[in-house]
Amino acid sequence: MRHFRTRTYAAVAGAVVLTMLAAACSSSSKSGTGTNTTGPQALTAGFQALNPGTGAPQRGGTLNMVGVSDVQYMDYDLAYYTTDAQVMRMSVRGLYGWQAVPGHTTEPSPDLAAAMPVISDNGLKQTVTIRSGVMWNTSPPRAVTAADVVRGIKRACNPSPSSFGGMADFKDTIKGMSAFCAGYPSKAATDPATLKSYVEGHNVTGITTSGNSITFALTKPAPWLVGAMTMGAFNATPVEALNGLPNTPAVYNHMYSDGPYAITSYTPKKSIHLVRNPVWNASTDPLRKAYVNAINVDETGNQTTIYQEMPTGSAALGMTFDSLPPPANYPNMLNQVKAGSHNVNLGATYSSNPYLVFNTVSPNNGSALSKAAVRQALSYGMDRSQFQKVIGGATTNPPLTHVLPPGTDGSQDVPAGYNPYPYDQAKAKSMLAAAGFTASHPLQIKFLYRSDSQSGTALFNNVSSQLNALGSVKVTGVPTNQSDFYGKYLYVPSSPTNPAPAYKGTWDMTGAGWLPDWYGNGALTFFNPLYSSPGGFPANGGSNFGYFSSPTVNNLISQALNQPTEAQADQFWAKADMQVMKEAGVYPITSNLQLAEHAPYVHNAVYMTQLQNFDPTNVWLSQPGSS
Repeated sequence: MRHFRTRTYAAVAGAVVLTMLAAACSSSSKSGTGTNTTGPQALTAGFQALNPGTGAPQRGGTLNMVGVSDVQYMDYDLAYYTTDAQVMRMSVRGLYGWQAVPGHTTEPSPDLAAAMPVISDNGLKQTVTIRSGVMWNTSPPRAVTAADVVRGIKRACNPSPSSFGGMADFKDTIKGMSAFCAGYPSKAATDPATLKSYVEGHNVTGITTSGNSITFALTKPAPWLVGAMTMGAFNATPVEALNGLPNTPAVYNHMYSDGPYAITSYTPKKSIHLVRNPVWNASTDPLRKAYVNAINVDETGNQTTIYQEMPTGSAALGMTFDSLPPPANYPNMLNQVKAGSHNVNLGATYSSNPYLVFNTVSPNNGSALSKAAVRQALSYGMDRSQFQKVIGGATTNPPLTHVLPPGTDGSQDVPAGYNPYPYDQAKAKSMLAAAGFTASHPLQIKFLYRSDSQSGTALFNNVSSQLNALGSVKVTGVPTNQSDFYGKYLYVPSSPTNPAPAYKGTWDMTGAGWLPDWYGNGALTFFNPLYSSPGGFPANGGSNFGYFSSPTVNNLISQALNQPTEAQADQFWAKADMQVMKEAGVYPITSNLQLAEHAPYVHNAVYMTQLQNFDPTNVWLSQPGSS
């Protein structure tokens, strides 16, 4: 759920985060306070950069967006990175989504669905009806149907190198989903005809259609399922998507649209161009106003120059696509927030971003990182406050000392002040020595980082400095870029004949980011993908980047999912949280507040934490941004 934007760390996850406003969310979340009080001056995060403008919204013009990297998957139903979700919001529609209405951006809302799910059979069935009048821009245009949505769900777990990363959230909850995914023939990974035959010729036992209604039969009641249905796997997917393997030119060079904009060209790592979809009808779309006529994305920008040009009002740069502000810009931008700027926004993310991942399957150092004691030693050897400083300061990076950030149910049941690894160099050295690592025989750590992200580079440098200071650790860098970070190093299927980079020891530690896939009752979207085993999707990997495995954590996750009430489940999520930390599965740093900026001629800029950006489908432009 991730964007991979340069956005400091690319939060993976379909993601979402809770905007920090007192009335921002009507979900079941019980842990948000509504304001942030870190730093010398309390700052309230919310929608200050809305910039409503004067008079009625103007239609027309071209929104030019500039970023530094690409989507992970350009495809219909695979979006699980925040940049992917941003592009899909423009062009493809799913059952549910998020409305760009301040104060309500975290509430799942009908998109293709005509209404919220109808729940029956004591919670074991949920039925969704597709709204009429939504069209694909095929020739001739044709209606979007329930079959298109079901096709997307089935295709999402395909065995090719490109699949939907959030399947772990719901595949064991919808009857027959796990069996369907496991039933793909191996040839479907490389042969589009085999993939198409399986998708079109086989059904998921728990998904049935009647007319334009879809019924999901569940293995257990799942009040959170509507949250899952906001994700990419529930996007409508036309039959033409089966003419090629997912995320290949055979698909993305011929993509159809049922959203307000259609992709006219896509050059990987260079540009994306979208124009108004002539068959889109505003009366059938409750989430997108689509004021501008076209959206151009330049993916070849520079993080520093983007934020130098943004305030100038240049028509060439209305919004960033995937680049967060450089840390050096934070003081000035925070001052603008304090002064009431309508172009700079401060929003809560309720993410864990960044957090440090330990590669527990690395063969390096005699597989030392598979041992909890070594991971614990490294955790004691790092000072979180130093990381907070180098990635933008404590005001925008309040400390997070365990898995679940505020705003996700279960976090409130972790004891106040919980910090299992206070900075203790002496203890770190002692534990490393007990594990056999000394100045003459140091623990060699390969740290994977994004060299085109200033914050990513700063984090690597600080990790190196702190751990090298122990004397018994030597950190070296493994640089990569934003778009390859997840796709080529972390989110990679692994098999005995083709092991993932983690198993090869390509890296030992890295800094990743994670946003919940939906708000409030979304704790499972941290634990199923990140900390269950074999868990994740694909199994034995997926978003469990470090291949963390703990029978105790697995048992606590299972107990949480089987509790009769959410309040009871929250207690088990908190126990799972503290067990992951006891075993030093990761080293959390912050649930950051995010600064964002747009040009002064951009109006109705609603900050969407799911996108880690302003929503491009609802902005309108005044001069000089119009064309």
